[in-house]
Amino acid sequence: LSAPRLYRCQECGKSYRHSGSLVNHRRTHQTGDFPCPHCPKRFPNLGALRGHLRGHRPRGPRHRD
Repeated sequence: LSAPRLYRCQECGKSYRHSGSLVNHRRTHQTGDFPCPHCPKRFPNLGALRGHLRGHRPRGPRHRD
């Protein structure tokens, strides 16, 4: 069996099995104006916005199996 093809980010070296995942990841390196849809804050890249958005998630009780 041959190893699966990996798509590697040229900026940070992170690898993905699917080219679409790499395309999505590359957006995290783009600089620009990314506004938060929940508050007035703005961010320089998608990665920073995603990190901020985690703070907007509800923190309800967690279920254990």
